[in-house]
Amino acid sequence: MDGDGGEAVEPRGRGATGIDLPAVLTRLDGEPSEQRAAVNRIRTAIDERDGAAGCAPTVPKLRSLLERPEIDFRETVAACLADLAAEAPTDVAPSTGSIVAVARDDPDRPMTGELLRCLAAVAAERPDVVVDHTVAIADVLEQRSGYDTDGLDALAHVSRVDPTALEPAVSVLKAALSAAPAENGRPALRALGRLARSEGDLGSLAFVSHAAALVDHENPAVRHEAIGCLGDVAHHDPAAVESVTAELGTALSCDDPDTRAAAAVTIARIAAGTETAVDPVRRQLLSLLADDHAHVRANACVALGHGGVEAAEPRLADLANRDPAPNVRDRASWAAGRLS
Repeated sequence: MDGDGGEAVEPRGRGATGIDLPAVLTRLDGEPSEQRAAVNRIRTAIDERDGAAGCAPTVPKLRSLLERPEIDFRETVAACLADLAAEAPTDVAPSTGSIVAVARDDPDRPMTGELLRCLAAVAAERPDVVVDHTVAIADVLEQRSGYDTDGLDALAHVSRVDPTALEPAVSVLKAALSAAPAENGRPALRALGRLARSEGDLGSLAFVSHAAALVDHENPAVRHEAIGCLGDVAHHDPAAVESVTAELGTALSCDDPDTRAAAAVTIARIAAGTETAVDPVRRQLLSLLADDHAHVRANACVALGHGGVEAAEPRLADLANRDPAPNVRDRASWAAGRLS
């Protein structure tokens, strides 16, 4: 039926996605064949019309289907929940406990990958809802072949609000990093770094060598996480990172100024505990005092100051008086004062 102006009028209850929600909700309560058809309709709405948010009212009924092991289309249900979580995480958040329980019951099923994707999406927006399930998520990851970056992402998001909640997952994070440093590095290093910064229990720090191997990775995000993690560990235990200072020298020579700046910060934290740690990179740090980027020069000043590099004092004094960037003048003044 046409309305005024000849435009089509959607049937009552039909949302912006074109899905008849009342009809779909009714079918989700019907016989298995009706439920399957309803789930497929939701899947189609999500795929064809980018309408995940419009299907959010179906979450409670999808959760109920997910909890029924006799249903043979639960993988589609799980995929729908994951896509709904990406668009409407607060609507899926109340189902977190059920999603974790189903994943834990059968960690190797393909469906579990979709459930971990769902949990990562919820944790990105509501890490407080996922924090109590850290042990269960770690258990699922440990039993899955090759680990799962979505599950690692969920743990990394949890570390934003409660890093120490990850202590039971430390062995899984380390194992994932060791098994595939490039693929699992970002979330694993982020989580481990936050735990180190919170002075939580990291156990063995042998993973430092895996982080050091990524400081010159071609992906900027990976190398920044690696350098940042090393800096977080150095803040907690500088001696544990001292042995990889030479590896950080490659990051000091990187074309990316943010990488150079981050590496200088990490070296400064190591040197704050052990001055001689700067010895392998002393020449590079001195050259960075003439870097084109102010934040690189500033961080090099701090590293040289903590490292007690007396040869840098004349150049630091000059920067303290003449550098155009206030942050460089400030840090150069501090470093020169420390060396005088």
